[in-house]
Amino acid sequence: MKPSLQTRASALEILKDVFDKKITVTLSFAKCKSLKEMTPADEKFTRLLVLTSLRRYGQAKAILSSYVKKKFSGKKKEVERILILAIVQLYFLKTPPHAVVDTSVELTKVLRLKFFSGFVNGVLHAVCNKMTNELPDELLNLPIWLKENWLSVYGEEKTRGFIKYFNSDPILDISVKGNPEKWAEKLNGKVVNQKTIRCSFTENIPSLPGFEDGEWWVQEASAALPVRLFSTVCGKKGADLCAAPGGKTAALASQGAFVDAYDISENRLERLKENLKRLRLEDKVRVICSDTLYIEEKESYDFVLLDAPCSATGTMKRHPDLMYLRKEEDVFRLSELQKEMLEKACSFLKKGGELVYSTCSLQQEENEALVQSFLNDHIDMERITPSNKDLNPFLNEFGAVQVLPNVNGEQDGFYAVLLRKK
Repeated sequence: MKPSLQTRASALEILKDVFDKKITVTLSFAKCKSLKEMTPADEKFTRLLVLTSLRRYGQAKAILSSYVKKKFSGKKKEVERILILAIVQLYFLKTPPHAVVDTSVELTKVLRLKFFSGFVNGVLHAVCNKMTNELPDELLNLPIWLKENWLSVYGEEKTRGFIKYFNSDPILDISVKGNPEKWAEKLNGKVVNQKTIRCSFTENIPSLPGFEDGEWWVQEASAALPVRLFSTVCGKKGADLCAAPGGKTAALASQGAFVDAYDISENRLERLKENLKRLRLEDKVRVICSDTLYIEEKESYDFVLLDAPCSATGTMKRHPDLMYLRKEEDVFRLSELQKEMLEKACSFLKKGGELVYSTCSLQQEENEALVQSFLNDHIDMERITPSNKDLNPFLNEFGAVQVLPNVNGEQDGFYAVLLRKK
């Protein structure tokens, strides 16, 4: 198969994984054999085509619907995706029209859909002849339940800001052990949020200065915030629940804390151990494979960090497949689990100890509403406004950190609250 055709065929295979098999795009990329056999340039294009198609699927489908009125079903669903991939290339990747039409028609033949090759050819020629700079509403890219939720909670202006952020180019954020100004200069980046360095996106991260020496680790700017809610951790003993891949564990250890890092996944904990070894922080961390709900420690820790499993709707810039893998019922199911985990985390705290609960979700059911419900049921716990003044721009009316994409800067959506056992 020609390289130009293989890129489109691989992109189609990955989209099929996401939509039909409900496999994450990360896992689908990892298992796609043809991707590993491509040149770096072709692999990069395939990834770009997949991610852009996921981000712009609603708009591309709306464009297609103005040319094809009938619904696609059965084998025609594959034809629809070929056409949507083509429209994404034409409108959003600015691929030359002749290349788009030719590869799309050839794709029907390779995939045993030759009967539809004339149809695909005709539709795409019509699209090419009538292309304009006007695009359908970006809100079409959101699933209906999520769009209605965000419009209700945040309003239209902020919701459009979220979409704008999720559709923008990826960035690389790193957390440094110290001297952020020095590392910003070395890495040709800028300091954001104290110790986070924002760099131009790069694919060869291990080759950057300071990586092998363990001076920094990759961590999105919002994900670096929860650790900074604690009043102090130096010399104290704490627990990091759901710790892997270890960015927050590393931040705690680098500030002088002694940390028990818990996670349910052995594979993810292996990655955490590797990161800690590179960062030369392994002597401050005890790594334990355990489900949070079955940990038996009682009032053992000065502080606890619970970065809870969540719907992750604040991270759709890097994970656009979540728009198709998440459902409204997932949010309510997760909020029940989160409350259980929060209750368990409190049992680990010494009196006067601090607990940070955080998620990378934008759903109030997992954040403010859940915390308020929890506090109503636990009079021994109280909410504390963080003393770190650098967090003030992110604080909501209740004193919790609430990062909104494209509202509080170019960062993922995030929530974190500081609680204390009386």
